[in-house]
Amino acid sequence: MLQITFLILCGWLNIANGITSADIIASHNYPVEIHTVHTRDGYILSAFRIPTSMFCMHSGPKPAVLFQHGMTASSDVFLVNGPRDALPFMLADACYDVWLSNSRGTRYSRRHITLDPTDKAFWRFSWHEIGTEDVAATIDYILATTNQTAVHYVGHSQGCTTLVVLLSMRPEYNQLVKTAILMAPAVFMRHTSTLGQSLFRNYIMRLPDCEFLFHNRILNAIMKVLCGKYVVRVLCSALFMLTNGQVSEHLNRSIIPLIMATHPAGISSRQPKHFIQLTDSGKFRMFDFGILANIIIYRSASPPDYPLHNVRPLTPVHIFYSEQDFSTRMEDVLNFASRLPEAQMYRIHETSWHHMDFLHAMSVAEVINKPIIRIFQQFDQLNPYQAYIYS
Repeated sequence: MLQITFLILCGWLNIANGITSADIIASHNYPVEIHTVHTRDGYILSAFRIPTSMFCMHSGPKPAVLFQHGMTASSDVFLVNGPRDALPFMLADACYDVWLSNSRGTRYSRRHITLDPTDKAFWRFSWHEIGTEDVAATIDYILATTNQTAVHYVGHSQGCTTLVVLLSMRPEYNQLVKTAILMAPAVFMRHTSTLGQSLFRNYIMRLPDCEFLFHNRILNAIMKVLCGKYVVRVLCSALFMLTNGQVSEHLNRSIIPLIMATHPAGISSRQPKHFIQLTDSGKFRMFDFGILANIIIYRSASPPDYPLHNVRPLTPVHIFYSEQDFSTRMEDVLNFASRLPEAQMYRIHETSWHHMDFLHAMSVAEVINKPIIRIFQQFDQLNPYQAYIYS
C-alpha cells in the first residue's frame, strides 16, 4: 500500500512539473538551449534556442530566426505540431538558428528585478510594452549572442502586433529585421468577431490590471490526459477553436492534448482590453487610459495612432492572411497593408482557413511553412553578407 501511494505521489509530481518547450524540443532529438533576456524595465524573460539539427550539414554560423507568439500562448505554440509540421523544426533542418521568445507574464517569463507576480504593478503592461521592450531586448540579445547584424522574424497574431509596435515606436530596429513574416496580424481590429470577445468583453473591460488566463501546471496536465481520450478530444477541439476564432476542419486534432497541457500561458488583463479598444475605435493606437490620464500621458484626450509609416524592415513586410479568419478579418488586414510603405501579401486559398490554422493545420507545412522558408532562403542567397556573422 505504501509503495502504491508513493508511485501515485511521484506521478502527480511529474504532472505538476508540466511540459516545457525544452521538453518538446528535446523529445524530438533536437538540441535545446535556455537563455535569459533582461528588459530595460526590469522583466526577466526566458527564450528557447534550437541551434542546429542532425539534418543540417552546415557547420558554420546560421542565420537567426526569432519567433514571437500570440496572446495567451508561449513558445510552446510553435512546437506542438512536432518536427514534420512545426516551422521551428523545419527551419532548424534547413540550417537556421531558431529562437523562440516568451513575453512577460507568460509561464516562462514571470520574473522581475524588483516586482513579484503577486504585485499589481507586475501586470501593468499591454502588448505595447511587449513590443517596445520585450521584442527589442530579445533581438538585442540574439544579435549580441550570435554576432549577427539582423534577424528573420516570424509572428502570429499578437506576435505581429508587437513587432509593428516596435518598428513604429523605435524605428532604429527596422535595420535589425531582415524579413518580417506576419501571420494573421492583429493590428486593425474593427471587424473582429470571436466568441471570446463577444461573450466576455464587458467582464474584461471591468477588470483591473491583473494576471489573466494564467497557466496552472496541474490543471493543464489533467486536461492533457482527459483530452487524450478520443470522445473528449472532440469537445476539447471545439472549445479550443471557438475561443480562438472558429471550429476548423483543418485542425490537427492529434495535438489537442499537448495544446491543453501548455495553454493558456498567462497574460495581463490589459492585453485583451487593448485589443477590444482597437475593435471599438477602428484605429491602431496606443492604450486608452481615459481622458484625464491620456492628457497626462499623451498630452491629448485620445491616445495617438502608431506611426505605421515607420515600419520599414530590410525587405517589404510579408503578410499571410485568410478570408475566413474571424479573429483578424481580411478587411482589417488589407487596411493595415495599405498603410505600410511596402507589403507582400499571401492570401491563403484553402477554404475555411481560420486563425489557429496558420500554426496547427494538418497541411500547414505545405501551405505556410515551406513558403516562409523560401522567403528566408531567397533573402539569404541575395544578401550573403547579411546571412552570416560579422567579426
